[in-house]
Amino acid sequence: DLTLAHRLRENAGLCFMSDTKGGPFDISPETARMLLASPNPDGRSNADVVRPWINASDIAGRPRGKWIIDFGVEMPETEAALYEAPFEYVRKCVRPQRLAGRSTIDAWWLHERPREGMRSALSRLRRYIVTPAVSKYRLFAWVDAAILADHRLLVIARDDDYTFGVLHSSVHQTWALATGSQLREIESGFTYTPTSDARL
Repeated sequence: DLTLAHRLRENAGLCFMSDTKGGPFDISPETARMLLASPNPDGRSNADVVRPWINASDIAGRPRGKWIIDFGVEMPETEAALYEAPFEYVRKCVRPQRLAGRSTIDAWWLHERPREGMRSALSRLRRYIVTPAVSKYRLFAWVDAAILADHRLLVIARDDDYTFGVLHSSVHQTWALATGSQLREIESGFTYTPTSDARL
């Protein structure tokens, strides 16, 4: 009886919608290699802001090896510009789209919703768990903490095998099906509802 379920304090603040980029910040492996090899006058490494990136297709299928330019949550423009090649790429490829679109933030070099709470929760972990927000079959996967997940992946900020086992258990699968939303076509799958899973 789901009406009798109560939220558990222990599970609050563990599951997050991931980063929403709001523009073509994602880049090919070739572009990433070029940016990573580009030096900066002050010696800082572009690896600070060029990182591996995944979306739900990489979890459900074969990883594509994509990367993303990510200046974090609130890096000022003057500091972002010190990463010369990545900043120039974003200036040329992202800024025009942001200015012409409906973006509500003026900081065009930053992702639209970088999810500060998620980043804070992941900062102490060496790996974390992801699951597609919508999937026909519910699956969970480990992701290295250096990788940034797209907003169509839900992030569980835990790095212990016990949590991974619970998420894959038949009890949790039953719970997820009962609390998730079925899409119009059953072949498209169902949504995972993390606010409900705080009650597991």
